[in-house]
Amino acid sequence: MKGFVMSISCIILLALFTVQAAKPVKTVEEKGVTSYKKVNVKCHVALVDGKETIQFWRTKSDGLAKLTKHIVGKKVSVQNSLDKVKIYKAYECVLEGGEFTSLKAQSLDMRTPR
Repeated sequence: MKGFVMSISCIILLALFTVQAAKPVKTVEEKGVTSYKKVNVKCHVALVDGKETIQFWRTKSDGLAKLTKHIVGKKVSVQNSLDKVKIYKAYECVLEGGEFTSLKAQSLDMRTPR
């Protein structure tokens, strides 16, 4: 009787392992391709010295929504200067190929060298 229970237990265990082996394994790349993929972003920002400019960032795609809050207070290089200036306010961040919603940001974007 003890041998019979042991053999039935082994058969059930083998069946469970076979079912688990037949399921496809999801890797990190498949689960969160978008969250780990880095994207180029451009942000319309106001600097502490009063100027407005377009700044470029590289961030994870899932962090795009939080980027406007995250970059406030960061020091960035500005055109025609060796000094760094703090960001006072971030108005909007979009993907590098995207369009800004405000006209001022769009005109700044067209004048910003790449």
